[in-house]
Amino acid sequence: MKPPKKLIPDFDVNILMMSLSETKDYGHSMHNVPKAWLETKGEGIKVAVIDTGLPVHRDLTANILDAANFTDSPIEDLVSGHATHCAGIIAACENDEGIVGIAPRAKLLIGKALDDQGGGDDRSISQSVLWAIDKGANVISMSLGAPAKYASYFPKTQAAITAAYKKGIVIICASGNENASQVGVPARFEECISVAAVDSNKQRANFSNKGPLLDFASAGVNVLSTFKNKTFAKLSGTSMACPQIAGISALILSNHLNEGNNGRTPINGPEDVREHLRKICLDVGKAGFDEEYGHGIPVFGHINDENPDKPPVEPPKKDIWSWMREWILGLFG
Repeated sequence: MKPPKKLIPDFDVNILMMSLSETKDYGHSMHNVPKAWLETKGEGIKVAVIDTGLPVHRDLTANILDAANFTDSPIEDLVSGHATHCAGIIAACENDEGIVGIAPRAKLLIGKALDDQGGGDDRSISQSVLWAIDKGANVISMSLGAPAKYASYFPKTQAAITAAYKKGIVIICASGNENASQVGVPARFEECISVAAVDSNKQRANFSNKGPLLDFASAGVNVLSTFKNKTFAKLSGTSMACPQIAGISALILSNHLNEGNNGRTPINGPEDVREHLRKICLDVGKAGFDEEYGHGIPVFGHINDENPDKPPVEPPKKDIWSWMREWILGLFG
């Protein structure tokens, strides 16, 4: 069994537009991003987007700090458009046109780990992660991967992710689009925060991978963002859900790390961010943690009262003898 060469799923472009007045997509309202914007818009945070290359788009240029290429294709994302779409979700600029990202004042580091056809391997991904560490990334967003059965084919990637985690970098990964009962790789590595996709009605997307290693869910169906050829498009996938959580993590980090924490709970590492995300989750699906939505959908201003150490337990199903016993006890006290 060989690992797949292509590490991004096929995707359909549902709507393609040439220009827009500045627009906020539904992910902003789903996650109540305007609430966070009262405090921060991502100032001081660097987000590394490891994907199909350097966006060439007026809505992103001002926020791109640096880029590096680890493939044999040109560095620019002119063929796929996948990286451009993901980067726009995170940090498209506030410029009175186009769209605006979740963290529009965060800065972007672009690592091209996937070629123009979406192909990549253990080497290209791991080198991109190590580069992001060297460039001082606070968050790494990876909307890429392979099914869970291929995890053993990515030892260098796992080692690089471990190194990033130990440096305090928050690593966000798409859960995968196979409608599988296990999240893919690298999302399934324990250092990573894995993200499933939901639609605008907060319903799980039918393509979204699930399982016990899933952490959160986010907007991932018909998401509007920047695209290739200086356009804007709506795309669907856990690839779109992952950068939503990357942007949200950038807002959390900016708010807690800047200005001496403003009296807020300090953020001391990736697990503090994971816990903060859990504490603001809107519980959807079954009560408490479940394998389709993880802990739920992070929503700024929401308080999640779920106790992760004592998840809700469904009552056991009663057989006919249990019902008869209750009926008899009811008759005779």
